[in-house]
Amino acid sequence: MNTSELEDYKKHIDHCFLLISNKLSRGPIKSWDTRDFQALCESIQEETGILLSISTLKRLGGRIHYKSRPNSSTLDTLAKYIGYDHWRAFSNSFEPAGPVVVKDKKTIGTSTFLTYGTAIIFLISVVFSHSLLRNRAKYYSPNDFAFSIKSVATGLPNSVVFKYNASIADEKDKIEIQQDWDKRKRVVVNKNDSILTSIYYRPGFFKSKLVVNDSIVKEKDVFIPSNGWLATIETDSIPVYLHLENELSIDVDMLKVHGINPHTSKTIVGLYQVRDFGELYTDEFELTTSFQNNFQSGNTPCQVAQLTIIHEDGPIAIPVCNKGCISEISLFAFDKQISGKKNDLSNFGVEPTDPIQLKCISKDQKMVITINGNHAYTFDVAETRSKIIGVGFFFEGTGLVQNIRIKKNDKILYDSNN
Repeated sequence: MNTSELEDYKKHIDHCFLLISNKLSRGPIKSWDTRDFQALCESIQEETGILLSISTLKRLGGRIHYKSRPNSSTLDTLAKYIGYDHWRAFSNSFEPAGPVVVKDKKTIGTSTFLTYGTAIIFLISVVFSHSLLRNRAKYYSPNDFAFSIKSVATGLPNSVVFKYNASIADEKDKIEIQQDWDKRKRVVVNKNDSILTSIYYRPGFFKSKLVVNDSIVKEKDVFIPSNGWLATIETDSIPVYLHLENELSIDVDMLKVHGINPHTSKTIVGLYQVRDFGELYTDEFELTTSFQNNFQSGNTPCQVAQLTIIHEDGPIAIPVCNKGCISEISLFAFDKQISGKKNDLSNFGVEPTDPIQLKCISKDQKMVITINGNHAYTFDVAETRSKIIGVGFFFEGTGLVQNIRIKKNDKILYDSNN
């Protein structure tokens, strides 16, 4: 692509993102932060079914420099999001019209009638266009609405009170409150009401949203700490809470108390520590831990255990599994998924019931993962740092955490043994 063509693409993309910013009512793109791009990412996926990464949206939105033409499927997705069938239809929609040919003044007859006819059609189209503009969906400013949150407990489960003011909305507008990233947890509310309450059953950092006609107008952070270590049996809906003794360990007897036998049904258990660690961010930290999947069963050929580092912009998921099962796992960090189907994740393969020594060091925009002393993978760290607010361990069957230590600049910010 030559320089002129690339400039045309950039102009079209700039115009596209202007329409996107108007649709989301989040202000100019140049003022957006990672959370705004996360909201756009979620909104695009909800409307088109296609997931575009935050880094891709930042690049196209002009926040990261690029020198090549974007992928055609990506452009088509953006066009569909703003109401066009594909990118070509969008780019053609504001191309300048061809030159106007003016007839000689002496020309009469049919040409004269065509001229008057064209003028009449033009006037009709203008009136029709104004009618459409009056009837189209109204775009609101975030300043038109109020949205606040308040949690009512310190442990789990925890109810949150959402207070909102959407009285400016039209009666036909659809007003919803979304509890977190999952659009299935949207609840329709009345514009004349002001309170909605919701229950959070898991600790973490959630982005709640006030949504009007499928556009996010307000967003608030919801931080639900675990109040110490929390042990759970994971389910698709409400987890089962387990009582921990002195060790960070979940065994078969603890599961049987709740009528669950991991020998006969697949069971996932979790250990959470979600809290304020202080000034701990994704661009500079060192985490070391020893954990173990201690469940032995011939019915589970590919046992997986996973460390999850929870930060305000999402998770860092680091799984380990039986050596022969690495094709089935995936890493995830900084909007990038590394599938075992297309990458060599051999060093994430371990003896299933042996203790696992894992170290994760983030420094100089690189995050290095080592497993049992062997280099396993290196991620490029996102330019925009994000606050770390928790860790989670997940085991298929049962498991235990022997220790975990988190440091920054050789200063220990958390140690499970203390």
